[in-house]
Amino acid sequence: MTATDAVQRPARRRAPSRGDLREQAILDGARALLGTRPLSQLTIDELAGAAGISRSSFYFYFDSKQAVLAALLDGISADLAADSAPWLDGTGPDEQALRAATTATVALWRAHGGLLRQAWRGDGADAQLAAWRNGVLERSTARTAARIERDRAAGLAPEGPPSARVLARMLLGMKNDLLAEHPADGDDAALVEDLVAATLRLLYGRS
Repeated sequence: MTATDAVQRPARRRAPSRGDLREQAILDGARALLGTRPLSQLTIDELAGAAGISRSSFYFYFDSKQAVLAALLDGISADLAADSAPWLDGTGPDEQALRAATTATVALWRAHGGLLRQAWRGDGADAQLAAWRNGVLERSTARTAARIERDRAAGLAPEGPPSARVLARMLLGMKNDLLAEHPADGDDAALVEDLVAATLRLLYGRS
């Protein structure tokens, strides 16, 4: 085998370790519990029990309830940014990219709805959730406003008023309100189509 052969051989993917699986079990259990109650009402024993581990084992992976919440929120933030990037970084009424981004967002709310509703509605009045929500809103508003301004400058979207930033906040507020109100047995595909149509109407004056 030559040196070139060694370089070109694909690396083996490491299987998740026992520790990786336990940490993921804690996050999965916490996500399920947070779907029913705010973090302030949960105990370490409940979080450990949901993961099938002892209280002492829990502290090997996380030093507090807040650390678990932070890990969950970091993961959701990364998914939100990745799912919306093809739409937010594009131009014009690209319905295909918009539908793909909206479908991914609805799926994310389906998976993390309890936690996201707490963040959006302020349920539990958790300062960590409020700070995360405000940060996500500010970043999303800035990126959406930048897209609107690009489309207006290129003649692809009607000029304001309202300003691009105000229009972006209106769009995000509408979308998150609908997502937060979407029932557990609701039709996800219909919600996607409603959000796509409303976005195209609001930004481009078309359905």
